[in-house]
Amino acid sequence: MSFDVMLQQAQDCYMNGAYQEAERQCRALLAFVPENSDVLNLLGLIAAAKGDHQTAVLYFEDALKQAQNKLPIYFNLAVSLSEDFKIDEAIRAYQQVLALAPNTKEALNNLGALYEKKGDMVQAQDCYQKAVLIDENYVDALVNMAVLKSDISALQSLAARFEKSALPLYYLALSAFKEKAFDKALSYALKADFLEQAYDIKRLIAKAYGALGDKENAIKYNHQALLLNSKSVEALVDLGVLEQNEDYFKQALSLDAQNYAAHLTYADFLYANGRMIEAVEEYHKAVLLNAEDAALSNNVGLILKDLGDEKQALDLMMNAFIKEPDNIDISINMAETLVLLYQKDKDEALRIARLWALNAKDNVFATRVLAAFEQKPTTDDDIYAKILFDEFADVYENRMQSIRYAVFDKIKELGLSLVGHVLDLGCGTGLAATYLKTPQGLWTGIDLSAKMLEKAAAKKLYDTLIESDAAAYLKQNSQKFDDILCFDVAEYLKDIEELIKLCYPARLILSFEKAPDDVETYHMSPTGRYQHNPDFVADIFEKAGYKKVDRHALVLRQENGADVDGFLFIGSDA
Repeated sequence: MSFDVMLQQAQDCYMNGAYQEAERQCRALLAFVPENSDVLNLLGLIAAAKGDHQTAVLYFEDALKQAQNKLPIYFNLAVSLSEDFKIDEAIRAYQQVLALAPNTKEALNNLGALYEKKGDMVQAQDCYQKAVLIDENYVDALVNMAVLKSDISALQSLAARFEKSALPLYYLALSAFKEKAFDKALSYALKADFLEQAYDIKRLIAKAYGALGDKENAIKYNHQALLLNSKSVEALVDLGVLEQNEDYFKQALSLDAQNYAAHLTYADFLYANGRMIEAVEEYHKAVLLNAEDAALSNNVGLILKDLGDEKQALDLMMNAFIKEPDNIDISINMAETLVLLYQKDKDEALRIARLWALNAKDNVFATRVLAAFEQKPTTDDDIYAKILFDEFADVYENRMQSIRYAVFDKIKELGLSLVGHVLDLGCGTGLAATYLKTPQGLWTGIDLSAKMLEKAAAKKLYDTLIESDAAAYLKQNSQKFDDILCFDVAEYLKDIEELIKLCYPARLILSFEKAPDDVETYHMSPTGRYQHNPDFVADIFEKAGYKKVDRHALVLRQENGADVDGFLFIGSDA
């Protein structure tokens, strides 16, 4: 059998998708003609068809050593270099194609796309325009120019002009999808799919159906996409989520073990199914692949915190903090985790707290937690409370429910009736009014946090809401109140004596955390909140003028599974 016949058979196998047989025949040919450029080029095409563009590049380069000016090989090399993300090398290969054949419109169009990837829009547009000058009906370049300019009307015109081309419809669908117009995106994409069975179109349809909540069709089109590209990590990951089948995740990671999205999504799947240890392992892999993702480091840190591994949690949270030092959530999470570590290993917690405070001198959470550990005075109580509660506003009520906050139930149990003018100091989102307000009460709410006050205002239970420090308001206020509520305020004030004096003669209902027995007045606990000795607080009430002070011990709330002991004091003149 002649060389030409054998080469033709190998080419026929390649064209029919029988890549393994085509490769076998090419290798047999190379035994006789080891440096034949046509055989090496065909081996490159086979490797490219199998998705192995690195190997394809090597074959094309070997082929060009034997046929330096063979235009198709340069073109094939440029395509594989581009697919292998070697943009500059691909540009040089296309430039060589154009040096050999300046009117190769496909090379100009592909070169424009590469310049666009590099962010050189001027060069990209120049290439597209040159391609259109060669062929005014070259739809690929026309569409690329419209996409480059974000010209939707031009794309619509091209869709009408080239009724049998799926390309303008695909980019109209893609644009609509990016704008979250999912119905419109689906409509365009289905029309494109009717004209051309292409992987990118199938994937876009699957994503549009997924965004619209049509799980069945999202699964269907992802499977169709896989038929066109069996190595699509993205389609496999989506199917893993849609079908809740971890085999898809494993298959995706076998294709690309360094795929960040695949590790992250698989980790989410494991976490949702309660497989925490495995989830953490996958999350760690994702973090290693994308250490710049502060949210990921923070979230994995939270999982490790819940699993009781505070040291590793803090490592990840510190990484997140370095990336986003102004993210309050991260700072709060670090502070809470340091408190938990302090209960197990005071020296290590103190070491980390000092390191954090040293590198974040303006961060109120870093300085606060260190002051709490070292039992040093603070000067930023108001700033700390305002930032903290602004951040907690959206989740405050859920958190209060989860920690089994007990003050309101205790007041109801005592049968306290709140009528007349009521001042709610530190009113927060208005929970006190929600539980305790009666039709006879006129309520004024005071809080440092504007975001908390927004939530309180939405309840429409307060007659007046004011953003202010409690003591500052009381000093300038002329309104006489029958009752003053002061819940969870003392924990953020080291000097409650002035506040209590300013409340007199109104009946004052005050909650506070109980200090350890060896604390005679007050101190800051490792949590960053103040705790008070009840006898010390009683003395302050009496000095302020209150003739009767009722004490009620209670568990204020749960914190990390433990009781937080406190008191409810009721001071009155009667």
